[in-house]
Amino acid sequence: MLGDYTETRPGVIGQECAFWGHTIFEVLDWKIEMRCPHCQSTDLRKVSLVYREGLFDMNARTRLRGFLLGTDGPDVVLGRARTAGVQQTQLSKDLRPPAKWSSLKLTGWFGLCSFVALVAYVRSVMSSSMASSLPVFIYVVAASCLLLILGFLFWRHNHLVYPRQYAAWERSFLCMRCSSVNAQPIGRAAS
Repeated sequence: MLGDYTETRPGVIGQECAFWGHTIFEVLDWKIEMRCPHCQSTDLRKVSLVYREGLFDMNARTRLRGFLLGTDGPDVVLGRARTAGVQQTQLSKDLRPPAKWSSLKLTGWFGLCSFVALVAYVRSVMSSSMASSLPVFIYVVAASCLLLILGFLFWRHNHLVYPRQYAAWERSFLCMRCSSVNAQPIGRAAS
């Protein structure tokens, strides 16, 4: 027994297979039987696969044909409709991968706040007899600094934090007995 893992026999690198109800992950020429750290079950499924299994593409077509009788006389009704979408299970929603932060949203929110500040400034200038460019100067300096700081934070998240979160999500497994999500280490188990 190597920690929580059992060495069975040398295998092939990077294949995942089901063997008599056990999840076997073959890494670096060693087969490792993975177990849930909470309930010791070997019935584990990869989180990314459970997520994808919970997504369903939906494409439907509907046709309507009918014959109507009314005060204006008989009439024929014909219609067609197409529906397309994606359905998702609650488990799939709960196990969704981490998301990158959208720089388009940052730009949109910054533009909206700038527009609101501009409208507020124009209203204050229109309502008073004395106009000053000091509030505009302060806003330009403060907004530029804030945009640079937020841009750096978005860049840091998308290039440093997100890849680590996604890699952890990719190596996570869901225990089918106790429903716990566990990140399994990838690599040869220490002896």
